[in-house]
Parts: sequence; C-alpha cells; structure tokens
Amino acid sequence: MAGTVDTASAASATTPACTFNGSSLPIVSGVKAGTKVAISCTGLSALHPYLLLQASLLIGIDPKAAALLSGGSLGIGTFEAALAALPEVDAASLTPVLSDLNGDLTETYTVPSFQPTDPNATCPPSKLEFDTGLVGCALAMVDLTTQKPVAAGSSVLEYAGDPFIPTHAPSLVFPPKKAKPGDVVTVSDSPTSTHYWWLATLASLEALLGGGSAAPPVITVTFNGRNDSVSATNTVTVAPATYNGTTLTPPAISGTFTVPSGLTGKQTVDISYGADLEGINLSIGADHHLTV
Repeated sequence: MAGTVDTASAASATTPACTFNGSSLPIVSGVKAGTKVAISCTGLSALHPYLLLQASLLIGIDPKAAALLSGGSLGIGTFEAALAALPEVDAASLTPVLSDLNGDLTETYTVPSFQPTDPNATCPPSKLEFDTGLVGCALAMVDLTTQKPVAAGSSVLEYAGDPFIPTHAPSLVFPPKKAKPGDVVTVSDSPTSTHYWWLATLASLEALLGGGSAAPPVITVTFNGRNDSVSATNTVTVAPATYNGTTLTPPAISGTFTVPSGLTGKQTVDISYGADLEGINLSIGADHHLTV
C-alpha cells in the first residue's frame, strides 16, 4: 500500500553527517601543507558523486562564487571546470569522491601548498582576512548533481600559528558625549580602527558552506550606569565583509539606538552581537561612554 511504502521510505531516510579527524566539529586546527584530514561521512545518497575542494574563505563572500554554488544543471565536467576557474579555489585540490552503496564515504584529504589564481586569496589567511572574520580556509564538499555545497561535508581549516578566533573587541563610536532620554543616537565604526565586527562575516560564511541562509543575529544595546542596567531599543545591524574580486571591505556596524527614559549620569553603552554557528553560540561586543 502507498501508506506503507511512504512510511518505510521515511524510516530509511537519513541525515548526512561527517567527522573530520574523528571530530564532528567542522573545524580542523593546526593544519599546514601536507596535513592529512580523515573525512568520514554517513547518510549520503548511495553511489553518488561529490567533489572536495579547498578555497580561501573569500569564496564565501564573492557573489560570483555564491551564484555558481546556488544549484544548477551544468554537466559534471563543465561544473568542475567552472569551480576550478574560481580565483579563490586551488584547482589542484579538486578531489572527486563517490559514496558507497550504503551512502557512506571515507577519504583522506591532504592539505596542499595553496595556489589559487587570486593573489588576495591566501591559505593561511592574511592578517586582514583573519581580522575581518575569514579565520581559515574552506575544505568544501560539493554535490556534483545538485551543484550545491554539502553542509555536513564542509569544514574550516585553521592554520598552525593562528589563534582560534580574533581576540580583539570591535570598534564602536557615536558622535554625542551627552544625550537625553528619547534621543536617537547613530552608531558606526571608528574610521581608523582595524578591529572589526568579524562574527558577522563568520555567520555569512556558514550560510554559503551550508547551502542555506544564516540564522538572524541577536543584537542588543544595554546602558550600564552606576546602579542600573537598562536595555535600549535599536535598529543596529552589522554588515559582513564583502569582496568584489579586488577589494576586501571589512564588516561595518550601522544603525541607531534610543536613549531609554529614567537614566541619569555617566553610562557605558554596550552593544553585543550574537550568532549561533554550528550549534555554538558566539558573541562579540564593544562599548562607548555617554552621559545622560
């Protein structure tokens, strides 16, 4: 009966899952040229073609790459050639792999001496890349049929000698030194700072490597005075870093908050940006002073 078939089919459906060197966390730390990454996946389509590739994380903020990896109907050879031609991709890293009859896949990937055609796309990342949230390089698995990334099979390679994430607080400024309740205050980055809101870039990268969209961040504005802590309504947003093939533009904060009622005296205004990445809740923040 149709109902019986549907139930059995649903029961047999599995969700892809992969480990990298035995860890389900999609981050491989301490890599360098020659490092071997053991990839083990289950729940894939049976006897299905996939492609592993390594790329600078600039690929995650390049609109041309996003368009190519959004799904399509190119022939497999044409699609592979298009991926190899992306300037953030090391063409020599392209590794075709095939799942077995059970939908399992095992592969040992060797990290190459990275050679993309874009001189801005480096592995390990440059200081500017790292500080803007491009904290490593991508080891991506792509489904050669759907022509989309496989979230479970993609990970970030963090290079030996680099910290796990940027440790500095991002910059924050707003013009007035004094304000009264009800005033609307505009926020921005310090034009001379190299401390960026890097977490916004990481969130956008997860969206591309996962073949979907990032969960919305949680942005809060809190006034901390001598004896009180009050939340403020806000329209604050943080735009992730962007790349046009030539220039890497860092993340930028913008928007406004409204000074809450009932406050007096010197206040520390804290702005926090929180995002959930692969089940890990991360947050960064900055503060600035305002007298009410």
